[in-house]
Amino acid sequence: MKKLFILLFSFALLSCTKKEIKIPTLSEKGIQELHNHSQVWMFLAVKNNDTIANVNRKNTISTTHWIFNIDKNLPLKAIIPSIITLQDKHENSMHSKEGMHEYFSYSDTISKKLSFLAFDGVIYKTDSVLSKYYIKTNSNNYLEYNNINLTFNPNNVRLNDTEIEKSEFKTTLLEFIDFSSEGKKTMLHLNFNDKLLYQDYLFYKTMIHNFEDKNISTNKIEFIFDQNKVPDCGCK
Repeated sequence: MKKLFILLFSFALLSCTKKEIKIPTLSEKGIQELHNHSQVWMFLAVKNNDTIANVNRKNTISTTHWIFNIDKNLPLKAIIPSIITLQDKHENSMHSKEGMHEYFSYSDTISKKLSFLAFDGVIYKTDSVLSKYYIKTNSNNYLEYNNINLTFNPNNVRLNDTEIEKSEFKTTLLEFIDFSSEGKKTMLHLNFNDKLLYQDYLFYKTMIHNFEDKNISTNKIEFIFDQNKVPDCGCK
């Protein structure tokens, strides 16, 4: 409870400067206690009619875990470049300490507690190449898996090349895995439209993370794409 109080107290201090962050609200379980952490804040701002992220990491310490508090209404294109830069700083600073991780924060509506999702080790590929093409050019790395490509757009979700209902995403995906795996371990490859809001990004991330099946893994590479550069993304 002391650690949670510190986090909320820090948020209150930042709110006093007339900046506000609305973190995602999700009905998914996560980590609820963290020792030895410092925080990154990404506020929503508008500049020249464009939504941007104002980043505050003044109080981050390289020898601690880093908690990323990100406004849920920011699109991925506004936050991914900063996340990549901060991942590098945390890992490669001269004061970095082995075993320190990065976490996204959100409000768990079931437990009514602040929760965290670890994302260290994620590699963001931002050159608008979809996973299905990446797999083809790196096929030797994925031959042993039942490979499933998931594409998340603001208005739809695609399983391989088929659109599925967001409300039925989990059920449909698990049924398809059961049908298609044929004894192989399944690997999920995640593709995110850079117009997708952070709230929706974390919704899918936490849900997939909580699949309790040792035969389902997720590619550490996440494919972030510009829909104007990907004609077959299924975007609407």
